[in-house]
Amino acid sequence: MSNSVEQSKDVENNNSARAQTTHADERRRSLVLAAYDLIAEKGFEDLRTRDVAARAGVNIATLHYYFASKEDLIDGVVDYLLDLFSSEASRDLDLDFSTPLGHLRAMFLNTVYRMRTMPNMFVVLGELVMRSQRNPSLEAAMKRMDAQWMHYLNWIVAEGVAQGQFRADLDVEATAKKIIVVVKGVTFHYVWARQEVDFEGILQIIEWLVLPEP
Repeated sequence: MSNSVEQSKDVENNNSARAQTTHADERRRSLVLAAYDLIAEKGFEDLRTRDVAARAGVNIATLHYYFASKEDLIDGVVDYLLDLFSSEASRDLDLDFSTPLGHLRAMFLNTVYRMRTMPNMFVVLGELVMRSQRNPSLEAAMKRMDAQWMHYLNWIVAEGVAQGQFRADLDVEATAKKIIVVVKGVTFHYVWARQEVDFEGILQIIEWLVLPEP
């Protein structure tokens, strides 16, 4: 009988712990989303933790319970951006992940989809990139984002070369960097400069960088 009581208490304690964790995760997420939205609306320079707390419907003490500093909160926004970029953009896209070229095309098409449907992602990213030049903590966060993207592209290019789908003479890291420069240029023109872009033509340029001569 005592074992049953103890087991019941253990279950209750585990359920309580899970509920507390879920609540904490939801509160952290609401604060990150509030900061994200305010950066998109007002820019990084006008971001105030009190405004973030007010947008999330909590007091400033609660915000600092979850994020000890503004830098910690910005790290949370960067993590949120990383999650957005690594998540599946749309099930409506006809994407093929069975080959390295398929991965490369999917990366570009996902980015285009996000630019068209979630431009605030790139507005916030642009704000953070600009401020990172004068903010060491933010600079480190931006480098972390680029490093993750670079790691993925290095894998795509290396696999493409190994499988014979891409040119054998490719410098993997140099090629990945070129692709990043091209995609960043596209996002600048479309989102920040608000200029139309020939996405199909840009995709052909990216493919030209890696594919063998016909």
